Amino acid sequence: MPEKEDESPKPSALKDLDQRLRQARGTEEQFDSSEQRGNALGLAFRLVTELVAGVVVGGVIGWSLDFWFGTTPWFLLIFFALGSLAGILNVVRTAQVMNAKQALDDDVVGRAEKQDPEDT
Repeated sequence: MPEKEDESPKPSALKDLDQRLRQARGTEEQFDSSEQRGNALGLAFRLVTELVAGVVVGGVIGWSLDFWFGTTPWFLLIFFALGSLAGILNVVRTAQVMNAKQALDDDVVGRAEKQDPEDT
């Protein structure tokens, strides 16, 4: 019976594979960074929309009630203030949810990095 040759990979092949993997991971991180920037911009627009919607809805309701009852400008002022408060509360609530999600994502990534130590 002929002897089997050693089928383990050569060190140079492993180093080449390691270099290509590191290069691919670096490219992936660049894509993640631009994706995160776009995601952050979307979240900022969401927060602004929440605030503006509260103010506009409060103002429209106040103006409509003033128009119907002829009490200009009292309902407008009251509902504008209530709409502003509602908008601010929505922004704070949304920001808290976003922070909780980010903390959870960071925790998951941190655990994954601890479980997969990089060989030196």
